[in-house]
Amino acid sequence: MNPPRGSEWLLRLVLSARDRDTVSGDLLEEYRETIVPARGDAAARRWYRRQVAGIVWRSTRTPIVAGVLLGAVLGGGILVDTARHPLADDDAAVMLAWFAAILGAWTAASAAIAWRTRRFGQAIAAGVLLGAATMLVFHVAAIARVVVFVDTIRARDDWQELVGRYQASGFHTLRA
Repeated sequence: MNPPRGSEWLLRLVLSARDRDTVSGDLLEEYRETIVPARGDAAARRWYRRQVAGIVWRSTRTPIVAGVLLGAVLGGGILVDTARHPLADDDAAVMLAWFAAILGAWTAASAAIAWRTRRFGQAIAAGVLLGAATMLVFHVAAIARVVVFVDTIRARDDWQELVGRYQASGFHTLRA
């Protein structure tokens, strides 16, 4: 009747030292005494994960929102850049500069969380959530870029090899 180990670890990571034992103990008590007997082991484990996800969300929603906004700005940037210069190749130096800027933003946000909370674990969790949210939104925009501009950008030099491999793949459309 033990809760999911990863969820327990994540819960203890995001809680402050003074709340860690109390909150995790109360959640564990309800899990063992009420939820497992009423719902069974598998449903109780799902319940426990949802409870931990809610606690993590409430304690880290700012990094997630910041990550979504940063991803939207970056994703919007690649869409606008492709619309303005559809045949321009991706420049390695520019991509490296963008990567350094993104990494700097993630580091600054994590440092701010660490400074405010005095907890390294919470700073790491905030940085991971910020990075994951940024990359998720950015990749959605990158996929939209390919879908919207596929007829134009496939004439780019860096796409020629991709198109050559596509023709050998057996797919009927590059968008697939």
